[in-house]
Amino acid sequence: MKRFALVLVALLAIFSFSCVSSPAEAKAPASAELVVLHFNDFHGQLDADATGQGGIAAMAAYVKSVRAANPNVLFLSAGDFNTGTMVSDKYNGMIEIELFNMLGLDATAVGNHEFDKSPEALAAQIAAAKFPFLAANITKGGAPAFLNYTVKTVGGLKVGIFAITTSDTYIKAHPLKVAGYDFTDEIEAAKRTVKLLRELEKVDVVIGLFHTGTGEGTGPTPTDKIVAAVPGIDLAIDGHSHADLAAPIMVGTTPIVQAAYNGKKLGQAVLSYAAGAVTLKGWTSVPMNLKDKEGKLLGAAITPDPETAAVVKKYADEIKATYAVQIATTTAAYDLGDKLTRKQETALGNLVADAMIWKARAMGIKADFALTNGGGIRKTIPAGAVTRMNAYEVLPFGNTLAYFQMTGAQVLELFANIGKIPLGNGGFANVSADARFSIDLATGTVKDLTIGGKPVDPAKTYIVVTNDFIAVGGDGVYPVFKTLKFTDTFIDALEGLVEYMKQLPQPMTPAVDGRMKIIPKP
Repeated sequence: MKRFALVLVALLAIFSFSCVSSPAEAKAPASAELVVLHFNDFHGQLDADATGQGGIAAMAAYVKSVRAANPNVLFLSAGDFNTGTMVSDKYNGMIEIELFNMLGLDATAVGNHEFDKSPEALAAQIAAAKFPFLAANITKGGAPAFLNYTVKTVGGLKVGIFAITTSDTYIKAHPLKVAGYDFTDEIEAAKRTVKLLRELEKVDVVIGLFHTGTGEGTGPTPTDKIVAAVPGIDLAIDGHSHADLAAPIMVGTTPIVQAAYNGKKLGQAVLSYAAGAVTLKGWTSVPMNLKDKEGKLLGAAITPDPETAAVVKKYADEIKATYAVQIATTTAAYDLGDKLTRKQETALGNLVADAMIWKARAMGIKADFALTNGGGIRKTIPAGAVTRMNAYEVLPFGNTLAYFQMTGAQVLELFANIGKIPLGNGGFANVSADARFSIDLATGTVKDLTIGGKPVDPAKTYIVVTNDFIAVGGDGVYPVFKTLKFTDTFIDALEGLVEYMKQLPQPMTPAVDGRMKIIPKP
């Protein structure tokens, strides 16, 4: 039975814990099994790639097959189904809502990228969804901004599902779009919500959807830390850090699971309930037609669901008619790899940063160098023909170019900050060819810095180009920018990238030039 309410201000004013009261239900069976299918960080990856890997039609086929074989199934998302592909973004994520409604998604956590849309677009998603958007630690105007939890009865078991969103969303999403929301302490919100589920709702099973992360790329309070501090969680479904786990991470008796990102895999957990106790009987991360480097399938072949594929094709064809326009060619891929632009110099990061300063200078701005965040670069540019759609998927956030006037002393302070950014952080600096430096990981310092081939003059004035997200405090790793005023050019960074690639000699050849060197820890 569906037991959640629409996110309406009036309702939230009545129900202080953002839930719906319900009559008592029958006692739980003596024993039962529950299959939990889950994904995270979908990022609008509706279509399979050119080699047939991924895509929501494969996911749909797998979900339907599991439901056909098992009577007790939940289907859950750990957040961030927004942002990443042109087909998704041009329709403000409403295609995902339509398809996940078709697939019977039971609930989703609110991820930080749900705030990439305007408040009106997010409200439209919530209104159209037949599943709840959950977040127990987000408030607005002192009231819950989303439902804290939902309770579903599956196979006679009362299952409480709640969600926690990373508290640094105000810098992980565009700060201006998150304005007005408050993100409370993850651990305290989880404790309060689990207590409500256990003592007020008297559920048999508690599942947490955590858009907080495990391992590299976590928020300020990682999922394992939350779970360790909050007893009573039977299964923690994680997201945000894009971790491709091979096995559950056990924190006490609570398993933490996460299934890669971009719809590449679908997690499948089997929970066993007996005599009031819940145990994890098994978990696997199922590849959605993924292949190894030799092109061999990593798992069983999945025939995409034709109904879902037809919906995707309808929308994709409309977009491709406009955006499948070739703008360049490459001799090899500009590879993002495992989020490499957050860890090291890459040909892709160099291309984006060089495009930024090229466009700024073309508009008459006498810029000295450009800096962009590695987390804003989202996808590989493939080998061969490069389309406008490929460029969009590299820079899907709609950012504009902005610039600061800085003294050399402030530039030195900026690079001192850069030396302290952990590898893997979304704010990791990617720079244009005008800046050259080394990062010493042992000391967290920048060495051998030059701008335009010369050491930085503390008394000189420099113009630094970045994007509006970083300029307004996004990623939170450039404190010197908070002390300065910036100028927003309102030049679309994506259009700058497209124009830059068009004017380069063709075909383009990806390369690094040593502008950023990483000195490893001894």
